Amino acid sequence: MKKLMNQSWFIAIVFMVLYKPAIFSQMAQYQTFDKISNVLKVLIIAVLLVWFCFFYQKISMFFVMLLFFEVWRILATIYCDGNYSSLFLTIFNSLAIALVVEMGLKTDPDALLDGATFVLGAFVLINFATILMFPQGMYEFNTFTENYFLGYRNNSIMLIFPAMIFSVVRSLRLYDRLTVSSVLICAASTATVIFAFSATSVIGIAIFILFLFLALINWMPKFLNIVTYIAINIAYFFGVIILRVQEAFAFIIVDMLGRDLTFTGRTNIWDSALEAFYKSPIFGVGEIDNQASRDLIGATHAHNYYLNLLYKSGVLGFLFFFAILVICGVALYKNRKNGKIPFVVSGALCAFMVMLQSEAYYNIYYFFSILTLSTFISYALPQKDSEGNFIYKNKKQIKSKKVTIKIKDVTHT
Repeated sequence: MKKLMNQSWFIAIVFMVLYKPAIFSQMAQYQTFDKISNVLKVLIIAVLLVWFCFFYQKISMFFVMLLFFEVWRILATIYCDGNYSSLFLTIFNSLAIALVVEMGLKTDPDALLDGATFVLGAFVLINFATILMFPQGMYEFNTFTENYFLGYRNNSIMLIFPAMIFSVVRSLRLYDRLTVSSVLICAASTATVIFAFSATSVIGIAIFILFLFLALINWMPKFLNIVTYIAINIAYFFGVIILRVQEAFAFIIVDMLGRDLTFTGRTNIWDSALEAFYKSPIFGVGEIDNQASRDLIGATHAHNYYLNLLYKSGVLGFLFFFAILVICGVALYKNRKNGKIPFVVSGALCAFMVMLQSEAYYNIYYFFSILTLSTFISYALPQKDSEGNFIYKNKKQIKSKKVTIKIKDVTHT
């Protein structure tokens, strides 16, 4: 059964189920298909867990932290008598995504990257097509109208980003350059976030493309690492969310730019979320439904994932998630001298951490595939020859030929 992990078609099927497009859950006519896919999802999760226990046995620190993080979310929700409607399914989904990526990388990285790129890339292209056909939105869900094949315009980035990263990593692993398919997926992804405008997604993709460009020109600064990313995010969180330093620049933001210092009411939401956190700093309020969240903080989420995590899962939930990011960043830093791939994936991690400062994605678990890829990045590197040099499909090894010149002594008489 372990041989199935060597088959890209099997990986593709698993990704199709675990990354099921939101349209199948949100449109009434697809309810039957949605229920069937959920059953398949549970079966796949069970199979992956059994395989992992039998064939891989050793549990990584990354998976332990992810498990602690998800278990704590359950305990916090139980303690606070929160909402369980979709909690367990999303948690199982996140664990399954981490498992399939870890097992795939350790078994056959090429099969994993091929299967993931094929499915997620196809989803991105279909989603872009629906944006072109339905500019104002394909259907309405929860009062929002700008929904497409992958769901609401803001949240689709959590699937679009992995599609870009898997395709780019696959290209760099095999050819040390971008292929036509990776360029197409990146172009469709960029066009998607521009046409169905989401400022946070645009910023995230811009950061990733910048890192990709730097890697392609072989300039990869050492200071761009997890320490820098954490420092930037801490400075932003305490400066903007807690201390509100933006108020000191009111003459620029309000007078010159004509913007609102409350960031369209977000500062009020942050205040309410902080107040909820202060009242229950250990467990938070647990997972709650959208209406309960509106009643508590005035919105369905805190418009900042770190703050959202603090007020829903408390300090421990936040620390577990922080530990996951550190594990990913350290693994990438240790492999920083191994070509372009670690640097590019590090750029994806940087973009991810920045995007979480203004959004709290309900489908954040889709990005756990990239967090897993970051942790086990050494398995995604190109193969090496006997001398330790990377081997690429488009580059032939040139053996040097030794030329021996014989000089004959000529004796003149």
